[in-house]
Amino acid sequence: MTILDDIKLDEYESEDIFDIVVKLEKSFAIKFDKDAFLNVKTFGDICDVIESYIKYDNKEGCTKQQAFYKIRTAISETQLIDKNIINLDSKLVDLFPKQNRRQQVKIFQRQLGVNLKFLTYPSWLALTLLIGLLASFIAFFIDWKIAVGGITFFAIAFNIADKVGKDLAIETVKELTEKAAAEHYINMRSSNLTVNRNEILDTIKDAFVSGLAIEKKDLKRDAKFSWA
Repeated sequence: MTILDDIKLDEYESEDIFDIVVKLEKSFAIKFDKDAFLNVKTFGDICDVIESYIKYDNKEGCTKQQAFYKIRTAISETQLIDKNIINLDSKLVDLFPKQNRRQQVKIFQRQLGVNLKFLTYPSWLALTLLIGLLASFIAFFIDWKIAVGGITFFAIAFNIADKVGKDLAIETVKELTEKAAAEHYINMRSSNLTVNRNEILDTIKDAFVSGLAIEKKDLKRDAKFSWA
């Protein structure tokens, strides 16, 4: 068991929760009213609100399977790889060699039709930048000019690292497929502007699990948020 296994839903700040909501809004191609979540207190409440905004026609079919077919085709056509040898267990490191990886991923994204991000930068660099950013905040107690300068510098450094990083954040086509289905649900459907209503709840849960590093078993209907 890791430390993350012990984190419950009510330990996350509202900003963390609504970062996920914004991602789901984009994934399902919907637009929430400003007061849509005014009375939300539990995970069940937030699921009900999200589902109430999804008005698309219901059509059977597994979205993850459809996402896999689209991803496989996009990889095959952009990387010039026989699609029959691409499966869920295929390693992304083999499909996107490190040389020219960022360029190849951009071409793949254009072919797929969505900005599916799965590149990152080394963990040691992330830790270094984070320590520098925290030190800059602490510097407010010494000299606010140094603090502001440090915060600005490390914010820019984070942005640059994100733009040039070419490490893989995930390992397999299966993980890439699950990410695509959770973050770009509507775009991954074979039939335009349709949903499989049997999948909506699991898609919402997948987004929370991915975004918060929380256990799926802790996403029960009566699980309360920190503001409840």
